[in-house]
Amino acid sequence: MDGTASRHLIVADDEMISALALERALTRKGFRVSLAGNGQAALDIHERDPADLLVTDLRMPKLSGAELVRRVREDRPDLPVIIATGYRREDSEILAGPHTLILTKPLSPQEVLAAIRSLLDAEA
Repeated sequence: MDGTASRHLIVADDEMISALALERALTRKGFRVSLAGNGQAALDIHERDPADLLVTDLRMPKLSGAELVRRVREDRPDLPVIIATGYRREDSEILAGPHTLILTKPLSPQEVLAAIRSLLDAEA
């Protein structure tokens, strides 16, 4: 994918070991990655430095992933989002849409990278 260095991804997950592993893999592929340990931190990052794509867990402290997606999409309804959840997929179906992919944890970096490429290629 060309131009990945200019693509800003926010990864919101309270499981920091997983988030750090994902950050490392995405950075190696040329993405600029911001990590957030909860939904509110991710929203704050997005307000300062808007994301080109959001990867979020659903269940996090301070602000859930579902609420994060809802609030970010108030201004950016077409923002590509990857929802990563260890819970039943039905819990996240309400967030499904044309710019959203739902992945079940545990995730592999390759799986996330493929989902990112799919979403970003679709918007090109």
